[in-house]
Amino acid sequence: MEFLQQIISYLAIAAAFLSSIFSWGPKEMKPFANDYEIPESIPEYSVIPTEEKADWTAKWIWDEENLTKTNTWMCLSKKVTLEKVPDELTAHISADSKYWLYINGENIVFEGGVKRGPDENSGYYDSMDIAPYLKAGENTVCALVWYWGDETSYSYHGSGQGGFIFEATGEDISIVSDNSWKVKRNPAYIDSALYPPNYRLPEYSIYFDARKDMGDWTDADFDTSDWENATEYGLGGEAPYGKLYPRGIPLLKDYGLKAYENSDEYENYTVKNLLGEKITVDVPYNAQLTAYLKVIAPAGKKIRITTENTLSGAVSTTYITKEGEQEFESLGWVNGEHITYDIPYGVTVVSLMYRETGYNSEFSGYFSCDDEFMNSLWQKSLRTLYVTMRDNFMDCPDRERAQWWGDVTNEMIMTMYSMDSNSYLLYQKGVEAMLSHTDESNVLQTVVPIDGDYFELPVQQLAGIVGFLTYYEYTGDIAFIEKVYDASLNYLKLWEMGDNNLVIHRSGSWDWPDWGDKADMTAIENAWVYYALSSTETMAQLIGRDEDIPFITERKALIAEGYKSLWTESGYKSKDVRKPDDRANALAVLSGLADEAQYETILNVLTTTQNSSPYMEYYVLEALCKMGDYEAARDRIKDRYEDMVTEDYSTLWEFWNSWQGTMNHAWSGGPLVIMSKHFAGISPLEAGYEAVKIDPQYTMSDSMSCTVPTVKGLITLSYEKVGGEYIINLTIPQGVNAVMSVPENAVVTVNSSLYYQGGYVSGAGAVEITVK
Repeated sequence: MEFLQQIISYLAIAAAFLSSIFSWGPKEMKPFANDYEIPESIPEYSVIPTEEKADWTAKWIWDEENLTKTNTWMCLSKKVTLEKVPDELTAHISADSKYWLYINGENIVFEGGVKRGPDENSGYYDSMDIAPYLKAGENTVCALVWYWGDETSYSYHGSGQGGFIFEATGEDISIVSDNSWKVKRNPAYIDSALYPPNYRLPEYSIYFDARKDMGDWTDADFDTSDWENATEYGLGGEAPYGKLYPRGIPLLKDYGLKAYENSDEYENYTVKNLLGEKITVDVPYNAQLTAYLKVIAPAGKKIRITTENTLSGAVSTTYITKEGEQEFESLGWVNGEHITYDIPYGVTVVSLMYRETGYNSEFSGYFSCDDEFMNSLWQKSLRTLYVTMRDNFMDCPDRERAQWWGDVTNEMIMTMYSMDSNSYLLYQKGVEAMLSHTDESNVLQTVVPIDGDYFELPVQQLAGIVGFLTYYEYTGDIAFIEKVYDASLNYLKLWEMGDNNLVIHRSGSWDWPDWGDKADMTAIENAWVYYALSSTETMAQLIGRDEDIPFITERKALIAEGYKSLWTESGYKSKDVRKPDDRANALAVLSGLADEAQYETILNVLTTTQNSSPYMEYYVLEALCKMGDYEAARDRIKDRYEDMVTEDYSTLWEFWNSWQGTMNHAWSGGPLVIMSKHFAGISPLEAGYEAVKIDPQYTMSDSMSCTVPTVKGLITLSYEKVGGEYIINLTIPQGVNAVMSVPENAVVTVNSSLYYQGGYVSGAGAVEITVK
């Protein structure tokens, strides 16, 4: 099966490559912008709960026959009589693997549960107030549960058996899952091998035969008397399902059913072609969605639902019709901009719709300038970030849905400039999972949760350690540093030093410095180790771990001395490569191994060499900005991202071409950070934005506007060059001090009051003005 999936993937790449060849030629850029408004306020910073729930009274339940059967959909139902409705009743719910909850026929949770974790033997539970959905008298509580199985996947580790647990207790009320619940496997969901997803995904493609549909079994009047009673498989918190921890992240945001952009073309449309017809309907942007249809058909017609990503290994849907008018929503989410319904002859399409769902965090950042290319790229970066957020940060939402830590580190810093603080919870959850998968080897795994495979990509983990300090700088969360410090230091101690004062190469399970070739592994690895050591040294100082600093400083001194041997008149270069590598030289700058006297030579490397993938491109751009050459960073962005920006597609690619990988990799979104952090110049001067640096690059644009969501609140900067003056408006939260650079002839308004004009500050305030 895996070999077949690889063949399909290769064919998809070939087809995409041929398509790119035949569509070759200059393209006119179509500006892209997400439709949203900056919220007036954003949630306060919070930390995910990490204590297990150890007082369960509910039991895990399932049927008897299908306990370990993969790709099983189980229906569960319970009648409950209440004398009165409580003001509040919190339900705690978990499932292996996903559930949909209904009370009195109303769907109140659409795709509940998150993929199991934080360790391989535990799971998460959801909590919600169900009182608003209850009534006095008889109530019906139903759940549809989808169990995936315990096979290889890159984003989930199953318990080995299906299960559901529900507990809602209060004064004189106890609704708990036990053997009084009714259960029945839904026979309409078929475990078919016809359209398998690739082996990296735990989710299966949907195959639904409406001829076997059970009817509206979630309705309060549905008769379940012939269903079997549930079998109990242990108390909550016990094996094999393991300990249960709060999910920590919000329940999914359900945007409701929507019409496609061209749905009206196919309303009450009968397919008359004997061979059937492929109807492609469009979504305004690359979204996570579930596809819906309403048709009139004879029984036994097969309708296929796919996206532009299906051939790359994404899941798909097959629907077998029953007689007459019918509607169906495929609950297995997919993503894309173009959804194709393959409708057989004689079927009448009544309507086609989709339901967008996604991670519950608001778009709260913004950037615009007088260059539409940059504006579109910022917005595409944001859209790519959002489509790769759900149960975890993902590399991509179609092929893998895996939490590769190099991707996560880039995604985390992107959220700091674009999303509200709910997004930080997803990063915290990922860190908890990674730390929970460490053992006596002290290895930080690169992909968790995972089943049937193992990955350690050392350079991604080193980037992750640097990212730990970055997270603190933006949030000020010192407890986070205390949490990650020991794991960071212990991991760094796995590197041994060679006689040449450079580290002995650590290959991990996958010797991967970046996509592409010509990578100078020796220079890249040593720079990353040095960079991570410097970050860990700062962490040690922050939390008073002075006893560790001698080891760190000694190791840094050795690497710094050894790294000098890699310097050439053309830049840093080891014997691994013929010419200096842009990634290695960028890391030399960012880590502090390069001094300013070497910047001119390194600048030549970074403006003439393009080895980096979109993943490492972010670090190259950061290095250019650290060296102060913002124009070079802008020029490199416009050169490298030209094809992605001019492509009429809302998200960014895995590679520099559209045919080689996926069309939605958030690791490509580094320019979002570069524009807000460096071009608009907004970054924390003190951890957690106790003070903020405002240093826009005024010469790069005659007008600019930028909003940055912070743990202190929203910071908004805008300026416009009018004649010989710069009209600058700054909004900062109360209590935040700012150091702001302005050009000559600037007029500055702070929080709607005139603050600076003609070289003079007009009154006392929290903004220190410097003229550049």
